[in-house]
Amino acid sequence: MPNIPVKFHKPEDIIRFVNIVNHFDYHVNLASEGSVLDAKSIISAFSLSNAENVELQVHAVDCSDLLEELSEYICY
Repeated sequence: MPNIPVKFHKPEDIIRFVNIVNHFDYHVNLASEGSVLDAKSIISAFSLSNAENVELQVHAVDCSDLLEELSEYICY
């Protein structure tokens, strides 16, 4: 799956994002500027909250259900 750009506007967005990804069995990362961190970790997600060009990496063949849940954070 390609990297998907995501954006968080406030701290509550990160908390909700992490809660959503934790409901899925997929291995999910957040990547930015050479750092790749576990998207299911609130600490990891907050550490990239101010980073530019944050991308979601989902390690699954079909993750359309996850992407639907995260649609408000995806930058198309």
